Amino acid sequence: MAIIILYGVGIYGALKRKGTSLEELRTLREHARAVVSAQGDLKGGLKKLEAEIRRREKSARKK
Repeated sequence: MAIIILYGVGIYGALKRKGTSLEELRTLREHARAVVSAQGDLKGGLKKLEAEIRRREKSARKK
């Protein structure tokens, strides 16, 4: 399983650095947009994942 670096950290770091070029900011924006669009319904997926974890935890306690 891959761990994806959170783009918020990179974005805020780039904004904080005075030397970040406009081109770097544009590139970072494009990468962030691609990541966001690739996520689909992340909130919905997380809700379903949490529900399944609770269901399995409940089932494991019964054993």
